[in-house]
Amino acid sequence: MIAGHAIAGIDTRGRVLAACVLGAGVEGAACWRFGWSGALPAYLYFGAVAIVVSATDLAARRVPNRVVLPAYVIGPALLALASLISGQWSELTRAGAAMAILAALSLALALASRGGIGLGDCKWAGIVGLYLGWLGWSALWGGTILAFVAAALFVIVRHGFRVAGDRVLLPFAPFMAAGALVAVFASR
Repeated sequence: MIAGHAIAGIDTRGRVLAACVLGAGVEGAACWRFGWSGALPAYLYFGAVAIVVSATDLAARRVPNRVVLPAYVIGPALLALASLISGQWSELTRAGAAMAILAALSLALALASRGGIGLGDCKWAGIVGLYLGWLGWSALWGGTILAFVAAALFVIVRHGFRVAGDRVLLPFAPFMAAGALVAVFASR
């Protein structure tokens, strides 16, 4: 372990290096996408959180509360700052609605699937909804659909290599993060 308070998934030198390299790519893409705008700090923060949440879910099959829960305060604050700078408040209203919609949709799926989607995924879905919703409804639905399609393809491929009776939990947070980041960088 590198530090006494390492987060699962980013707890060895190799994983720290991988997270830093991937994070640098995401942060660079955010700078390219948003330039020197009021939205840049919010999306830099989202990119960093997405990397940590994804790494933890991949390694430990859980979404860390100590990363996601503060995002429910920091994310809206940063997006409120972006709305203040741009003078456009409709984005913030839509982001709040999208956060509630995606979190509720994920919770409904979690309750219906009985363990197929965890409550950590539901918490993460709210944050994903917040950031995608700020960009627009098409970004929200596009990123959400991308996440489910990518996860489904992963499950199909994994099923082809699976040993009979082997049940492995799907780390869904990385698929949500990837779908969201593609939608963020593809939206205009």
